[in-house]
Amino acid sequence: MKSVLLSVALILSLVAVVLVTESCGVLGGAPTGVQVAMGDSDSTVQVIWNAPTEGPADSYLLYFKPVNESTFSLVTETTAVSYTHNPEGRTGVYKVVAKFGSQTYDATDQPTTVPVHGDTVTLYELNVDSSHCGYGWTRDSGKAGVFSMAKAANTGSVDFYISDLDTGFSRPPYVIVSPDQADTIDAGAPGVVPSADWRTNGFAYPVADEQAPLPAYSSSPFNYFNYMDLDRVMPMLVPCYTAGEQDKHYALIKVTNVNTQLGSVKLESWFQLVPGLRLIRH
Repeated sequence: MKSVLLSVALILSLVAVVLVTESCGVLGGAPTGVQVAMGDSDSTVQVIWNAPTEGPADSYLLYFKPVNESTFSLVTETTAVSYTHNPEGRTGVYKVVAKFGSQTYDATDQPTTVPVHGDTVTLYELNVDSSHCGYGWTRDSGKAGVFSMAKAANTGSVDFYISDLDTGFSRPPYVIVSPDQADTIDAGAPGVVPSADWRTNGFAYPVADEQAPLPAYSSSPFNYFNYMDLDRVMPMLVPCYTAGEQDKHYALIKVTNVNTQLGSVKLESWFQLVPGLRLIRH
């Protein structure tokens, strides 16, 4: 009888340990290292994460909250640690949740595909003010900035500049120019723009819908050019593709005013931080 009582006591002790362990969350944990990347096409998103340090979950729930919406919606439940999502042109925030039995654990990281907005700035034609004619985005944050084209130190910062491709600043139309073209097509650049390893970028014909996916870059037939005329009705929506070998980001430039008398251009932008992804909805 004494041995039977000991066995029952041991079983009860083990059950208590399990219950305490579950209530303390030791048996489960949150996914880590959640990231987003371009999926199997330039309009799909691959979400990748690591299993919890406590071990693989029973399953993972992937949620998506579209830009300008307030709630997450379930995309899928999976046992894998990655999933390719077709957001149908939308951008947004992703959340991954690990399920251990009836318990759930939310990942801390919630990566986004929403493009980074650059506020409206005034750029000047190269020969009006070379210190305020260059524009570029930082690749780690997407933050936009205005830069000088007269300083070779800015080669890693400038993605385009404004010019009339001539000396002076009175010849229309003004154009958005890839920085590497200053030596070859811009008659106003000698003596202003130093020879340096400037970025090589492309610009597509203006689009009508600033929320739609940008045109996919193609080298054959070529559809992104080394400069683009600013001679359309304002506002003018110019797609940009940063064509560096380790780069390949899409951005949208919204030109709202061109004044050839003052030599100025007003514009804002949206930069997609996920390389290769041409979704720009904001």
